[in-house]
Amino acid sequence: MCKLAGTLTGYLISVAIVLAVLNGLAWLIGAQHRYRLGLFSAGFLFGALGMYIAAWLYGYSRAP
Repeated sequence: MCKLAGTLTGYLISVAIVLAVLNGLAWLIGAQHRYRLGLFSAGFLFGALGMYIAAWLYGYSRAP
């Protein structure tokens, strides 16, 4: 079993990979709303960065 499975880091890596694939596909097919998808992805990454900073400042413990 993967060490990152079920962790916050594993979740964020998985979502970042999915968003990268979606952005890549939208760019390849020239989708009309690819800029909105890019903004959503950037917003998610900024939110994830804020979550990691908060977890570092206040501590993070995994629920059993």
